[in-house]
Amino acid sequence: MEKKQWSSNLLFLITAIGSEAGIANFWKFTYLAGQNGGATFVFVYFLALVTLAVPALIAEMLIGRHCGRSVAGCMRVLVERDKISPAWKSYGVIALVGIFLVLSFYFVVCGWMLRYCLLGLSGSFVRIQAPQAVAMYAAMMASPVEMLACSGFFILLTTIVVAHGVNKGIERVSGVLTPLRFIILIGLCGYAAIVGNTAAAARFLLSFRVDRLSADIVVIAVGQAFFSLGVGAGVMMTVGAYMKREYSIVKSVFTVAVAQGLVAVLAGFAIFPLVFAYGLEATHGPGLVFVTLPVAFGQMPYGAVFGTIMFLVLSFAGLTATIVLLEAIVAFLEEYTPLSRAIATYSAGLAIWLAGFVTVFSFSLWKNTYPLALLGFSSRRNAFELIDYLASNIMLPVGGLMVALIAGWALSRAAVSRELGIGTGAIFRLWYATIRYLVPIALVIVFLAIQG
Repeated sequence: MEKKQWSSNLLFLITAIGSEAGIANFWKFTYLAGQNGGATFVFVYFLALVTLAVPALIAEMLIGRHCGRSVAGCMRVLVERDKISPAWKSYGVIALVGIFLVLSFYFVVCGWMLRYCLLGLSGSFVRIQAPQAVAMYAAMMASPVEMLACSGFFILLTTIVVAHGVNKGIERVSGVLTPLRFIILIGLCGYAAIVGNTAAAARFLLSFRVDRLSADIVVIAVGQAFFSLGVGAGVMMTVGAYMKREYSIVKSVFTVAVAQGLVAVLAGFAIFPLVFAYGLEATHGPGLVFVTLPVAFGQMPYGAVFGTIMFLVLSFAGLTATIVLLEAIVAFLEEYTPLSRAIATYSAGLAIWLAGFVTVFSFSLWKNTYPLALLGFSSRRNAFELIDYLASNIMLPVGGLMVALIAGWALSRAAVSRELGIGTGAIFRLWYATIRYLVPIALVIVFLAIQG
């Protein structure tokens, strides 16, 4: 099989940034910041990002380039060439299943973004009030056909891009959409500064208060730092597999981390000035974007236009992330099956869309159906909540822990040092100690805390 490589360092970085700075850095970051003390959460998040998530992502990317294969292929190479224990092959299975499960509901959420973009174009945000916004969101949740159509269209877009390959598909789309959405997002921040309350948003996001610090906020912020970089999912392992030898892993990861952190901050300054200017609830949770913001847009000058643009940016963010997520699955299918790239891509897309039925119906017909309760357990999670919990709260932390252990303990120090290319001085020793001790300890604490 022909080895795939990124065309240039710039396109590689843009693609990596596009995949990392997705909906999690816009939608999830903002509502978690709103729920967890604003600046207190933001401070801990960025501290965890730099000290824990970035070292872990460096480990994941170096394994990918060291092996040059899909996630499962990387584990096979490590076992056969580097003589690590065959038990580590289980990481490949965990990562691929995790990516599949994440995509099964991520595409549904992307479909929501697309649907709200269409609602904005139709004028539904004009002078909308809170009861109407709630009803609009509830109507979408209660319409499985609508959600399946929107997610299906989003999957079709993604598969078309991925089927065209790494260079002619993924690079070209990311190379256009990622810079474009940065530009639009900055424009949205400018608009929010004009019509919103930027001073209140700045106090909320930047005024750290130690009295608001709690163990729960620390755990949530650390978890979001790992989640926002996708540590443990194996996606950046696939991205790293296509890296040329002359690209610096350390510089690349820091560039990606800075960019996705910037997206999170820009998202905060695009959303919270509007929330505070119109007396809305910053603590609304996951519905912050879908229920709270349309009300704000309905009251402000040209709000319908800028509301539509915001959901367009979110749709772009979803697409640049899903094409790289899907590539991780397609790369595996290309290595382990006789399928052509096109057939592998569209087959994977169809399977993910069908799996998405579970998520879609969990918001309507199966909303109050609890699978584990039917088996005699006390769980009150519906099918979607179980999938989300399994992927986000079990597979990602476990996957991140396994990546850290592989890079820090299973691989030889010489192989790791050679792949990083930064020598064996103080910087390497600091990173190596972090990946061997601090990252595993942090992930175990987060894992145990979220299980509780």
